[in-house]
Amino acid sequence: MRLRIVPRTRALTAALLGALLTVSCAPRQTRAAVPVAPPSLTLVDAVVWPSTPGGSGRAEVIGSLSGLTRDPRSGRYAAVIDDGALSRIAWFDIQWNGRLQVAPVSVTPTVAGPGVDARLVQHADLEAIVALGDGRFVATEEGHRFQPPAGASAAVSGRGRVTGDWPTSFLMFAADAVVSQVVPWGAPFDLGETAGGVRDNQGAEALARWPDGRLVAGLEQPLYRDAPASVRNGRPFGGGQGGLSRLVEWQPSDGGWRMGRQWAYPLDATPLREGFGAICDDGELGLVELLALDADRLLSLERACLINPETRRVRNVIQIFDVRVDGADDVSGRSLREATGVRAVSKRLVLDLDTVRASLPAPLALLDNFEGMAEGPRLPDGRRTVIVVSDDNFRQTQVTAFLLLALQ
Repeated sequence: MRLRIVPRTRALTAALLGALLTVSCAPRQTRAAVPVAPPSLTLVDAVVWPSTPGGSGRAEVIGSLSGLTRDPRSGRYAAVIDDGALSRIAWFDIQWNGRLQVAPVSVTPTVAGPGVDARLVQHADLEAIVALGDGRFVATEEGHRFQPPAGASAAVSGRGRVTGDWPTSFLMFAADAVVSQVVPWGAPFDLGETAGGVRDNQGAEALARWPDGRLVAGLEQPLYRDAPASVRNGRPFGGGQGGLSRLVEWQPSDGGWRMGRQWAYPLDATPLREGFGAICDDGELGLVELLALDADRLLSLERACLINPETRRVRNVIQIFDVRVDGADDVSGRSLREATGVRAVSKRLVLDLDTVRASLPAPLALLDNFEGMAEGPRLPDGRRTVIVVSDDNFRQTQVTAFLLLALQ
């Protein structure tokens, strides 16, 4: 999601990130719950690019990388580019050769296949992506609306963005970025306060694929029906007080996806830091990515944007958690606003990026808007890794950064 208001003077948002890796492809089995120590993540290396590297035409520009996945067929990485004027997929080679090496391969705009609404495909707010292993991919449209600024064309703004609403949905496509199906989430996740559904630009931000083929998506902020809206700067937002968001299970069904269980995901109040005592507009602590560890466990990435009201400098808070859904209640069809006795998913902190800021390159001294993560290349000693990538929002004050984390 794009952090809208943020006046920036240095690197913006957050280093989020996590760790992933499907541990087993065995069928899900019933087992007794036993205490399991949370995984650990260790910073190995970082690559930082200037803002929006790439070609001169918009279709070639690489930036605003909001989700990342490794394609097991090609070994390459696909990233969704969050650009409502022209949605597209970027491909990379990512390798470890004594240092982290990231090389762009190609950029492809998303195209509507037969019978698919081109508007929903070409101007989507893409936030997360997973590879299905058979050459197909699923990406999330988080749910957003766009209205042109006053005085702009009634149909299209000056930046090429089309007016309208985009419902929370999945986009299914092949490696050529031709979208074969748009799968809407339906009424419980309709856009807007009146519907009690998804908050504009704060919906389906996170996505992971479990070893058995199920998907699990996460909402960045609580639904309107699940938490009262707070108003800051004249606009309704979560207000930074935290609350219960949702994880949503999806099961393969007739070539598409069928919604399964839902679980409450607790968000803490947005933590402030010394010298950064205010929250950026649209910058509350929120869930921005998920990574599957096994059939019941995930890594979650949470990010917040903070601002110094006097200097207008911006920094991020990035935290990664070990999440377990076993034992959590199915909250499908329930409002969480006044829920009592609901067993939410369990969370344990794995990594706060503040603890490694001193080891990061200078452009990341205040972190940046990290939003995507995927399995990385193995290290020579056999350790698995996680790649975390930042969304530079196409701002010259931000960077595109890749962090390599060792997973233990």
